[in-house]
Amino acid sequence: MGKLRDFITNIVIFFLLIYCLLGSFLPVFGYTFYLPFNFIEIDKETFEFSRLLLVKSASLFTMALFVVNYTRHKRPLSAIAPLVVMSYSLVFFEILFYFTVAKITNYVVSPGLIVFFGLTAGLLHYRNIKDSKTIFKN
Repeated sequence: MGKLRDFITNIVIFFLLIYCLLGSFLPVFGYTFYLPFNFIEIDKETFEFSRLLLVKSASLFTMALFVVNYTRHKRPLSAIAPLVVMSYSLVFFEILFYFTVAKITNYVVSPGLIVFFGLTAGLLHYRNIKDSKTIFKN
């Protein structure tokens, strides 16, 4: 079961890398990318929306760099831990938005994303604990 879990975790890490790279660079070309696989053309938006896209791009690119760093050096506490936190945060805010933002706007909460990022967080959390035990063995 351990090898299967590691294989699935590697696939999830690769998917996160692709998502982060797409999400961070597409606004430069006038598009944005939302899961599950929605490409949306950016129209003339307000300054605040543009600033949010900038922050989103920077955040996702940072996350992509952590993925690359983890796959190259296998440094769990410096590279995979932010992915764990980001995955847990995405689940938390998606649920929070269901009870707040979705009630007053046309924001649509995706249960599929909650499940995906919940499972991703669990897999990455397990990998982080496993790798940190290996590195910090007495």
